[in-house]
Amino acid sequence: MLLPNSIDQRIADAISSTIDGERTTADTTSPAWRERCETAQIAMLADSERRVVLSHIATHRGEAAASNLAQSASEMRTSAIFILARKPS
Repeated sequence: MLLPNSIDQRIADAISSTIDGERTTADTTSPAWRERCETAQIAMLADSERRVVLSHIATHRGEAAASNLAQSASEMRTSAIFILARKPS
């Protein structure tokens, strides 16, 4: 589920657009690409949903994996905000 708030929806759209653009030049069969896509999916979730998913990941794959994904998702959201800030209104 994407975020209900309009700014959060714009962030999710910017992340989706970024991933779509990267897909044309990335090795989409690599583990790094799968991790990038997983990070993007997490970054596009609402805060409460993100916490649930990261808790599940911590339980099944370890706290370090969840922490790394949380950090990467946060960085991806920040990048999306900068992309949106550069776009003309």
